[in-house]
Amino acid sequence: MTDTTQNTGSITMDDVRAAIGDTDPSTTNASKLRVMLGRGSFATIQKHLDAIRAERAPAAMVAPGAAPAAPADAIAVMWGAAWAQAQALTLGRLETITAERDSLAALANTQASDLAALASAIDANSETVTAALADKQKLEGDLLAIIKSSGEALDGHKGEIARLTAELEKVQTAAAAASALAQRDAQIAQASTQIMVNRLTDQIGELKALLHKQSPVAVAKPAKS
Repeated sequence: MTDTTQNTGSITMDDVRAAIGDTDPSTTNASKLRVMLGRGSFATIQKHLDAIRAERAPAAMVAPGAAPAAPADAIAVMWGAAWAQAQALTLGRLETITAERDSLAALANTQASDLAALASAIDANSETVTAALADKQKLEGDLLAIIKSSGEALDGHKGEIARLTAELEKVQTAAAAASALAQRDAQIAQASTQIMVNRLTDQIGELKALLHKQSPVAVAKPAKS
């Protein structure tokens, strides 16, 4: 069988005929040809395969024609010719029926092989689908587990975030209170300092006035004559 795999275009009868080569088309099937061709639908390949099988089927025996006219003066010859003709027709019909029977038997065997190959392909596809469904279910289970685990972790993080937020609010409140207290203390200290400065200034002024009062007065001496 010739391997004539092509990659583009639709499958034609010539493609299938080239793939079959000199092999008896009744010994192969659409599944095998699909593997050799590497493309095409099974229905198209099977259609071309059936047409090629019909082309290569043995020709049916043709029944002999009408008996020739017997001589008018020889009844015995006529009887013998009629008998021979009847025998020929009977044998021809028997051979035709036998050929048709053999052809139908070969076709039945071929179709049985095709059905077996198709059933095998269906079984293989079923196993693939079953495995794919199992993988899908496993992935879904893993995804649900991850979602659940992530949700639990997120709940834990939410609690920790809430705790830290509360502590931060406490710290901010304490800092604001401390800042307000510090500002108040600074204002009080500034006011006290200003009062003390004012008091010292007043005392210095009083001391200056007192010193001025207590200083001796200079007496002018008379001039000598």
